[in-house]
Parts: sequence; C-alpha cells; structure tokens
Amino acid sequence: MKIACKQSNICIKSNNPNFKYRFTEADIPLEVEEAHVDKILLNSDFYKSEKDVKIPAIPEKKELTKKSWHDELIEIKGIGKKTVKDIQIVFPTKEKLLEALEKDRELPFDDDVSEKLQEVFIS
Repeated sequence: MKIACKQSNICIKSNNPNFKYRFTEADIPLEVEEAHVDKILLNSDFYKSEKDVKIPAIPEKKELTKKSWHDELIEIKGIGKKTVKDIQIVFPTKEKLLEALEKDRELPFDDDVSEKLQEVFIS
C-alpha cells in the first residue's frame, strides 16, 4: 500500500512488527507492507496516497581501483621506501617478482627482505 508523509526527512520504525521506512520528501509515497500500514497510520503525519511511488535511485558501485605495484610494496611492514625502489628496479612488475619467487631464484636483497617478500607473496 502507498503511504506518504506530510513532512520531509521523517524516519519511522518499529520493533513489533519490525520495520523501518524513511520518507525523504513530503507527499511522496513509499510502498509499505500491508502488515505495517495500520501501525504507521496511527501517526497523523502519515496518510494513504494514490500518487506514484518514487523509486530511489540505486547508486552505481565504484570499480575497485587496483593498487599500484609501488603501493603494494609500501604496505609491507619491514620494507622501507628505499628498499621498495630497489625492488622495483629489479622487478618492475609484480608478475616478474612472482615468477622469480616461484622458480626459487635467489633474490638480490638482504635475507630479511627476501624472506619478507616470500612470506607476503608466496605463503
């Protein structure tokens, strides 16, 4: 059933029966379940309406942006900015590093850095 509110920005809710409706604009109805109508109409600000129901626009989901190779390396605890630059010189892409790690090649970095990279990208 279509119910509208005389005021804007009104939210009405109940625990028994459980519902929550937000009337953002005055005199613009929402589709309300029949079981909730009687309880809502107890409030004199609400009334039955014959107007068309306004369907709220659903916001588009933003595409998740991929982290850059640099950002991925910076986020690794124990690896500093200078080491990140060194890693990027030897392995300009993540794929090249993964390829080296999968082939168990020895990395040209200190042992702690090599271990950290293996821990993050292989384990």
